[in-house]
Amino acid sequence: MLNNPDAAAMMQDAREAQAAAARLLDAGDWRDAAEKAWLATRNAAAAALEVTGVDHANSTGIEAGLRRLSRERGGEWARLQQSYRDVIRYLHRDAFYRGEYRDDIGDRVRGVADYIRRAEGLAGMG
Repeated sequence: MLNNPDAAAMMQDAREAQAAAARLLDAGDWRDAAEKAWLATRNAAAAALEVTGVDHANSTGIEAGLRRLSRERGGEWARLQQSYRDVIRYLHRDAFYRGEYRDDIGDRVRGVADYIRRAEGLAGMG
């Protein structure tokens, strides 16, 4: 449970977007599933940053904030940042924008649920 109401709301949005991504994937719409999974990742990262006081007003701020905390704190923050970059590259850019299908799209979309759990754990630590 997150003590920060804004972070909790963002994390709930992330979980809802992930559930929508899974439904789209099950319906065969891998491209829109990839974009919903990206949205879930973005919301979870923003929630984690919310409790740290690091800028997360837009995607650029989220990426910069994750880079900063990765350098400063390392560990799980570094892993969260790398996963964020992977989602941007494979789900947001390649799958959604370019329409490139890969055999691991389903695993990547479903894997965002793990990202959300990790981000929530970091958000709970502050």
